[in-house]
Amino acid sequence: MTKLLSALFLFTTLLFFGQNQLKVLNKTTKKPIENAAIYCDDNLLGKTNYEGVLSFKTKCKKVEVLASNFEDALVDVKKSMEVSMQPLSDKMSNIDRVVIQDKSDPRALRILDELNKRAKENSPKSLDSYNFKSYAKFSIDVDQDTIDTFKKFLAVRKDSLSKVEKTDFKQKEKEIKDSLIGEDLLDASQESQMFLWEKATEYKYSKSFGEKTNIIDNRMSGFKNPIYEALAINISNLDRTPRQLRPENRKLFNFYLSDTLQIDGRKTFIIKFKEITDKKKQNPRKFNGKIYVDSETYALKKFESANKKRNEGDIVSVWKPINGKWFLDYEDIKLKMGDQTFNISKKDSVKTDTLKKGQHLSDRHKYKQKTFGNYLYVKNRFFDFELNKEQKASEFKGYSLEMKNSDGSLLEKYRTDSLTARESATYTKIDSFVQKHDFEKKLSTLTQLMRGNLRYKMIDFDITKLFSYDKYQGLRLGAGLKLNEKFSKTFSPDGYFGYGFKDHTWKYGLGLDVKLSSKRTSVFRVDYVDDVFAAGRFSNNMWDMMMKVNDINLDLHNANFYKNQKWGASYLYDISNSLSMKIAVNKEKQQALFDYNYKNLGNQFDNTSATLSFKFSPNDKNIMTPSGKYTYEKGFPQVYVNFEKGFETLNGDLDYNRLDALIIHQFRSKLGYTNIKLFGGISSGTAPIWKNFEIAGQNDRNPDHWYSNINTPNNLSFATMPSGTFFADKFVAFKVSQYLPFRFKTIGSRYSNIELEYQAAIGDFKNRGDHQFDFQVLDHYYQEVGLIWNRFLGRNFGVGFSYRLGHYQTSQFKDNFGIKLRFNVLN
Repeated sequence: MTKLLSALFLFTTLLFFGQNQLKVLNKTTKKPIENAAIYCDDNLLGKTNYEGVLSFKTKCKKVEVLASNFEDALVDVKKSMEVSMQPLSDKMSNIDRVVIQDKSDPRALRILDELNKRAKENSPKSLDSYNFKSYAKFSIDVDQDTIDTFKKFLAVRKDSLSKVEKTDFKQKEKEIKDSLIGEDLLDASQESQMFLWEKATEYKYSKSFGEKTNIIDNRMSGFKNPIYEALAINISNLDRTPRQLRPENRKLFNFYLSDTLQIDGRKTFIIKFKEITDKKKQNPRKFNGKIYVDSETYALKKFESANKKRNEGDIVSVWKPINGKWFLDYEDIKLKMGDQTFNISKKDSVKTDTLKKGQHLSDRHKYKQKTFGNYLYVKNRFFDFELNKEQKASEFKGYSLEMKNSDGSLLEKYRTDSLTARESATYTKIDSFVQKHDFEKKLSTLTQLMRGNLRYKMIDFDITKLFSYDKYQGLRLGAGLKLNEKFSKTFSPDGYFGYGFKDHTWKYGLGLDVKLSSKRTSVFRVDYVDDVFAAGRFSNNMWDMMMKVNDINLDLHNANFYKNQKWGASYLYDISNSLSMKIAVNKEKQQALFDYNYKNLGNQFDNTSATLSFKFSPNDKNIMTPSGKYTYEKGFPQVYVNFEKGFETLNGDLDYNRLDALIIHQFRSKLGYTNIKLFGGISSGTAPIWKNFEIAGQNDRNPDHWYSNINTPNNLSFATMPSGTFFADKFVAFKVSQYLPFRFKTIGSRYSNIELEYQAAIGDFKNRGDHQFDFQVLDHYYQEVGLIWNRFLGRNFGVGFSYRLGHYQTSQFKDNFGIKLRFNVLN
């Protein structure tokens, strides 16, 4: 009991003495000021009482004091503070002194509307061609204003630690390893930065040939081999509109026309903006940034943005006019990347282990903390502009991003200033640190995850093969693996297996890729597959990994599967950056695994076929890496076309033609983001049902429970359509998704948005009587509408519903209704 009371007394004492107290006085009359508002960054801590006093707790080092008819005051935080505020004279008046209304200035909005309207006209891409170069420097270091303090602290700390006898032998092995890694990094960062990356780049554009980016040279501290996926990262506003200016974010900020100034001899509008969070607690004088707009062309001239929290980060981007077009001139970015916190014994000033959450309260007063902020610094400089210069087609061959050199030997030529001694030391210090702890292999594992693989040394594991569920196999577990470029730069064997717990059958596949070029995709493949597949599935040849992942649960309620034993060979080739081609020949034994008979010929066939596939994506941006082509920026439109021909040769039973096509386009307008998918197909000749088309439904055909209507959105499926029900030998369908042009916040820090959907399909089946099994022909329009609340209540998933309309609507509400769950890990 005594221990409990002691702890309670200590807690109460800490709570009381942990409070800061501020008294606010009138500088002229020395009287207290009531209702003065105290802000930590953009958060209201409280208002003073009739005695001009407020007690509060804060982690801020400075607080801002605002009072009506008084000049603002900034106060250093101490246990006890007193501030005298200067009354405003009647003549003093500017926008910073006005209490801002909770709505945007209409004049500012009109200017921003004109800016967005003329964006294409002011863009360099309205020229016939251009060339320019850039130098970029990325670094991670402590706050530049505290570097000397940080170095002195580490020196004293290292000296103190060397005098302390190590006595804790019970520490876990992982904790010891993490501690050693941390100490090695601290040793390295005493005289160097934690990370440094320099990159010199050439940008080319032609209306005739498109875009081309050449990495002239680059060097990244710690890594001998280039990180190709990182080379594509563009931390700048080079090709992007700052998010604050995008129409869909208009409701997240308030904008105020602040002033009109002459800058560089040009009349310039200055618009201040602030992010809308909690209107009752926001500092009415604190802005998040400024937008400078040229009054003649309404082009973006300068953009400044600061984090809501003081010293958390800021961005400055500046554009300049060249022949009437506005090019990015320079950019400086500073972003907070966490803190380094050291627990120090008040008695001997030696760094101790981090205090545990369960540590006794009475022990906490023995320690004080020393904290240093870590920051990402980005410096972008652009130069050597050449406009409307004649371009050669040969300069645009290959992928949109190519690396010319990677050893850093050419960087000196492009640096806009010399490296400091601390920056120069980074390459040697961090190189040794990364090599010692083998971080290059760990980063390789992370970059492969972006491709849908889990990498372990020379083996890549395919995450799409781990598990799935459908009505025929039930739960299916398995694994897929592929030997990567660390095994061989030319040969890449692969294989997979899976087991269905409902059909109690093993499935597997084996293959071998032979890479014929290191400059572009040119791969010959042979494979064997013994597996089961859903009947009538739309072709997914050449889809990217994320599109395939989205369709993993497409057959959740579908039992119409067929067995396929296939021997195949194929050749995949990138004709250009935008156009890919694949030709495949297959010899297959196929058998229906459901109640089916075709033309009284049975349900088992030998099939010999050839398939020609194309993918056209004119706005994709790609780079060639040792692991293969990597699409670092997916553009639209995307076009997929597949033509399959069955032959009565090599003992083939089927003679058919099958053509399908998919077009995906996405664009932005005043209505928000619009995504359109147009798809369809046609099949003719002697073709069993699985060589025709199932219009993919996701509802349970014979629902037993209310949750049978729950599904997740897929690429081309209908949420209210019974699965495995509608088939066609020709059909056309489309799907329109409209993301409304606003976002909103509910719980937490994440923004939500609303997505509206409409999709429809119609088809026909010429010889439906040849297929003896229970199905329907989609010979009328099938329509459904839907709504999805993305990031529902600020969480990492979306919730939505769909409703069936038109000819196929029934009188039962549950038949027409579908519930959608969208997990962001898949979208």
